Amino acid sequence: MSIKSAAERRFDVIVIGSGIGGLTAALTVATRGRRVLLLEAGKQFGGYLNPFQRRAYSFDPGLHYIGECGPHGAFTKILESLGIADDVRFRELTPDGFDRIVFPGYEVYMPKGADRYHQRLLADFPHERRGLEKFFDLLHRMREALPAINSIRGLRSAIAASRHLPFLLRYVRSTFGEMLDSIISDPLLKGVLAAQGGDVGLPPGKASALLSLGLLNHYLDGAYFPIGGSRAVRDAFVKGIEKKGGTALRNSPVSRILLSGDRVSGVRCKNGDEYQAPIVISNADAVVTYRDLIGTANLPSSLRKKTQSTRHSIASMCMFVGTDIDVAKAGMTDANIWNYPHVDIDRAYAHVLRGEMPPNDFFFLSSPSLKDPISGVKAPPGHHTLEFVTLAPFEPFARWEDTKTKKRGDDYEKMKRELETRYLTAIEKYVPGLREHITVLELGTPVTNVTYAAAPYGSIYGPEQSPNQMTPFRFGTRGAIDGLYMCGSSVLGAGIVPCAVSGNVAGKMAVRDAQSKR
Repeated sequence: MSIKSAAERRFDVIVIGSGIGGLTAALTVATRGRRVLLLEAGKQFGGYLNPFQRRAYSFDPGLHYIGECGPHGAFTKILESLGIADDVRFRELTPDGFDRIVFPGYEVYMPKGADRYHQRLLADFPHERRGLEKFFDLLHRMREALPAINSIRGLRSAIAASRHLPFLLRYVRSTFGEMLDSIISDPLLKGVLAAQGGDVGLPPGKASALLSLGLLNHYLDGAYFPIGGSRAVRDAFVKGIEKKGGTALRNSPVSRILLSGDRVSGVRCKNGDEYQAPIVISNADAVVTYRDLIGTANLPSSLRKKTQSTRHSIASMCMFVGTDIDVAKAGMTDANIWNYPHVDIDRAYAHVLRGEMPPNDFFFLSSPSLKDPISGVKAPPGHHTLEFVTLAPFEPFARWEDTKTKKRGDDYEKMKRELETRYLTAIEKYVPGLREHITVLELGTPVTNVTYAAAPYGSIYGPEQSPNQMTPFRFGTRGAIDGLYMCGSSVLGAGIVPCAVSGNVAGKMAVRDAQSKR
């Protein structure tokens, strides 16, 4: 689609980036009758929601499971409010165990329902009865606090929410490790409770305690996978935007957010095209937005310092496998596997945080074709897909940051082949004989994340999710420049639902502010 006339280049709102935060922001604005332009730098919409195809196999680099998709879930409510709930269907993962946590000599399946999980852990750790009671009480308090805080609209709701402040203030600066150490003694149980830390990108000793509790609650109401994969979610949003009269452009990287005096006035793309709007919502990384698109000279000193001191999250290695093995017969289910070399999760992460590749037996493994056996898009009949993820430092790959795909040279390809061999050995713990039955294999590195998701340093979660970089210390929705709004992983945190919520909030706020100024 091309936009030629000056009138066509004027919009009410421009959204930068089409990750789930940007998609939600754009559709929120369009649903409210505003003229919106969504600009995506890449060849395809979606950011980490962008799937890729290899022969008859489809892979989802950034979507492994989603919470809050039940009848009253936060994501369901967003889809309903935007008029696309009927366009995205979800399959619930096995309620008796959607996450399989594996340590040497011990494993447990995390089920749907906090009480059910509590009883399952109590059966294995009866000596930790008191600690488990305290832990699940904290989970319950977090579960009550977040909706109350998020629903503040006036004095009455603020007073009602204030009863949760002592709990939140007590732990807002705590790590998850500090919280666990204060109530749990058994090292194995600590490891189990912190095992999904890969969803945060930090070990318990560095991860935000409140975020970690929120993450557990997020899935305890059930874990889901979209029928048709991430493509189904992305396409529902893009079609919704266009149906509501919005414009969505690919291959349109923004190089500058334009200013008129002390407020935004539009954007300029790398090809020189300019688009005008009094409101810009950026789904790009907040540091990139402020430093590169706004320019540090236009920022207050406090924000300039914040962009300089912000630490980005860890990067990842992702291996995507198509196979003609029946992985279900091999023992796999639709559960995600969290495999650890030992119970000391902080020690497992230490390699990555030092800039080294992690142990081979530190990984996440899942089979999307078992999660979505309905659509038929994941793999050919009788075949399956596997997705292997491990966290990784950016440093070993930094020299290839500015190179193009397929043109990174022999050293890069050699490193990939060596890592593929190591990772296949790890997977064969669960799928014996896999390497003789591979039909498709792709390995993504931290620079793959830079190329396809514009992720600084290959980070998979935006700014690091440590206590002093989470709410209220993260970047705000309302930007430092009048007319600028932020959404995505820099605001509420990483993940499909937090980013979608941030986009929904940004879209509503932008439209409401525009109305109040009329």
